Amino acid sequence: MDNTAVIITMASVFIGFLLFGGSYASFSYRRSPKLTWTLFTFAIFFITVIPTVIAVFWATLFAGSGAG
Repeated sequence: MDNTAVIITMASVFIGFLLFGGSYASFSYRRSPKLTWTLFTFAIFFITVIPTVIAVFWATLFAGSGAG
């Protein structure tokens, strides 16, 4: 994996954790449920979907090159 992909993955997970924390804070301070669920949905997206897509993309990009 390239350093760029690692940094993007780390940044994505960090943003996801910030959104997850914001979702928890929104729930704790009794903000609207719509805000809480929106933050939670984006957190899940940033924590799981983006890193998975990056990992699969890089795995398939270099699968036939003999690298690894």
